Amino acid sequence: MEKVFTFPLILLLMATFCPVAAEELSPEGYAARAIQSVKEGKQEEALADFDKAIQLAPEKPINYRNRAAFYVLTKQWDKAIADDSKVLKLESNDLSTQLNRGYAYLQIGQLDQALADFGTVLKVQPDNERALRFRSYIYAEKKEYAKAAADLTQLIQKNPDDGLSYKARGDANLVLQKWIEAITDYSKALQSIPGDLDSLSRRALAYLHIGDKEKELADLDTVIAAKPTDFDALKMRARVHSEREEIEQAIADYSKAIELRASDDSLYSGRGFAELKKGDKAAAVEDFSKAIELKPDEGAYYTARSYVYVSQGDSVKAIEDFTRLMALKPDDEDLILRRANLYLKLNKPNEALADYEKILAKDPQNVIALAGKGEAIAKQGNRRAGAEELQKALQRASDPKEKEEIQTKLREIGVGPLQ
Repeated sequence: MEKVFTFPLILLLMATFCPVAAEELSPEGYAARAIQSVKEGKQEEALADFDKAIQLAPEKPINYRNRAAFYVLTKQWDKAIADDSKVLKLESNDLSTQLNRGYAYLQIGQLDQALADFGTVLKVQPDNERALRFRSYIYAEKKEYAKAAADLTQLIQKNPDDGLSYKARGDANLVLQKWIEAITDYSKALQSIPGDLDSLSRRALAYLHIGDKEKELADLDTVIAAKPTDFDALKMRARVHSEREEIEQAIADYSKAIELRASDDSLYSGRGFAELKKGDKAAAVEDFSKAIELKPDEGAYYTARSYVYVSQGDSVKAIEDFTRLMALKPDDEDLILRRANLYLKLNKPNEALADYEKILAKDPQNVIALAGKGEAIAKQGNRRAGAEELQKALQRASDPKEKEEIQTKLREIGVGPLQ
């Protein structure tokens, strides 16, 4: 049997299945629902409702503030800045928004803009803690450490137990080379933040600069006991042990640091000097060679290795290092003289003479070069000409020791009286 719908039933079905427009909320209603969505983690729904609230009431700063807060939550800093700027156009004296915009600028590295916003806040609220803390951070980033210290001092005056501010001011004083002030600040920080390894390490560095090795070592020991793999602390302690002639401890610390960072050339150099103090010249040469391998343009490493070669009587290798050094420092007269003297020891008067002549071309009155030139000429076979150069050196010499050495060389040549 065919079913027939009566007119009232059709109307009822139409009412049931035809969509009805969603109820329009007020701007406040959209904002409230958006905030609830944020709490529930529904970010897309929240943003849509924040947008709707602004669309309905673009003249109300609160709607931009709410959306800016959402952008901060989701780390969309540029959009947060845009909304904060709209708020400030509507309410130019809104210090909270000024502070928030400064923070957003800080997050994207626009330090000058952030500094301007924090400065505006501090003109009205000179003791605003957030603005002072953020501004002190920016001053430190811009290397304006005295200004950073001033802001941190203001924070400390307001809260004498603020360990973080003492620590940050200690950092500023450390860079300003105010060693005693830095030590005082780090000590205060450690009272509020016991065992803070950064404060201990930096206080150790300040102790280094005032020459208090005992306290420096004590701080470094504490750091390394808490964190045995602290590279910087190990490196610093190795140097302290070496200076205190505690050679085995120095070598041990350098070795541990090398295990952590084998690419650091200075570690091999430091261990090399410690091994040299120990008398292990072979190990020292090995370490200086490794340092050179890692940093071939560092003259100090060639100087150190050449010293060992000379002490071992290996003039050939020493000359090789002096030659490399001279390539790095072509105008260093001391290097040229030392190489010339080694050439003489190897009985290579021609090479020695060439080096002495280089020096005399720039400094004709150089007594050591004149004496060396005389000795080289004598070794070439012309003893009288060599003696004449030695005599010139003797006449120019003023140091009694130099005179005695030149007279000894004259006697060794064995030339008769000179006119």
